[in-house]
Amino acid sequence: MGRRWKRPWRRLGKALLRSRAVTWLPSCYLTLCQRTIRWELRGTEHLRELTDREQGFVLAFWHECLPLMPLAWSAFWQSAQAGVPRKQGLVLVSRSRDGGMIGRMLQRFGLCAVAGSSSRGGTVAARRLLDGLRQGSIAVVVPDGPRGPRRRVSEGAVRLAAMAGVPVVPCAAHALPMHRIGTWDRMLIPLPFARGVAVAGRPILPDGGTAAFHAAVLQDALDMAADRAAEAVCA
Repeated sequence: MGRRWKRPWRRLGKALLRSRAVTWLPSCYLTLCQRTIRWELRGTEHLRELTDREQGFVLAFWHECLPLMPLAWSAFWQSAQAGVPRKQGLVLVSRSRDGGMIGRMLQRFGLCAVAGSSSRGGTVAARRLLDGLRQGSIAVVVPDGPRGPRRRVSEGAVRLAAMAGVPVVPCAAHALPMHRIGTWDRMLIPLPFARGVAVAGRPILPDGGTAAFHAAVLQDALDMAADRAAEAVCA
């Protein structure tokens, strides 16, 4: 009897995960945060200088900042001067159900999800990102995702930028009040009506040298941006 009841509930759970309805609650929550968080943007001169050009560039965030990333993205474009053309933002997400949910949620904030991972569809996804960068789009990457280790840059982000001949901009965001959840990345969950700070560091052009060297440089720059954002929001 018990086993017979478990199967329908299991099928219902899988159907809910596949449905668009499951994205509604987190999307509404992030929309509330988007409308109520007071943002301070630092280092936007680096982004504005790059957006004035026709070439694309890579934006790098730590995985822990993922919920804040679309909010900071929206805040930057809202602060952009009139007449500045909005660039397309491409975000690599996994082909899993969670990745599909994240992709649908990001679309609500004007970002385009590119499905792929190191094991499933990675080559096709990398080609789409590369083509987008060459056409002037922005590739948003989390170089310690999707499984960590936390705050350790994989070489994929710098290899992508090197192949496209574009710079990588280290970025970070922090908010208070916020909540850290007990995941591997200690993800930051912003709270409505918080104060937020987003930081963009100096662009890094991975030209010459090894991918490992540029990954180490990017890792230090991301840590520095994260520290600056955390210190600024507490000031």
